[in-house]
Amino acid sequence: MAKTLESQSGHISQLTTEYAVFTRLTKNIILLLIGITLSGCNAFYQKDPDVIVTTEPMLTKSDGDSESSVDKIKSAENVNLDSVASKGFTLGNNVIYFEYDKYSIDNDNDKEILKRYSDYMRKYKKAQIRIEGHADERGSRAYNLALGEKRAETIKEILLINGVKKDAVEVVSYGEENPAVIGTNEDTHSLNRRVEIVFSNTGK
Repeated sequence: MAKTLESQSGHISQLTTEYAVFTRLTKNIILLLIGITLSGCNAFYQKDPDVIVTTEPMLTKSDGDSESSVDKIKSAENVNLDSVASKGFTLGNNVIYFEYDKYSIDNDNDKEILKRYSDYMRKYKKAQIRIEGHADERGSRAYNLALGEKRAETIKEILLINGVKKDAVEVVSYGEENPAVIGTNEDTHSLNRRVEIVFSNTGK
């Protein structure tokens, strides 16, 4: 009878030990599976460090653009000043538009506008203008401020080449902050990629 009880007791002890081992093994397997699952999710959502995603456009000049390639604008007849409410004085059309991500002057209409300003500034030595550069909403705020400045500086450069005094020209960039029209399509973008020229002092 004693041997039988001892045998049963040993058997129960062995079962208890085996159950404890099985429980620990099961827990370890579950933890391992959880770890593998989390690691897999992490790898799925983690971005490739070698891949850089950006929505900003590249800043480029038009082909063949250089300081020496900017056409010297010939003299034109003087145009009377037109008053524009809340914007100061302008010489008729005072807005020059740009292609996407460009800051060069290519068409004759824009050059005609700049003729008027260079003529007037040479005639009235005390006149001062403000060149305001703008960009559309695409790209970062900092990038568009830089792009607006480059557009304004291009206009300033042409005016200086044509005899306007450096201290008579102020350059300001608003980037995307002051759109002419509100919208997110190409039509509105094309109207916001611009430079506006305004007299801060007519010199008269």
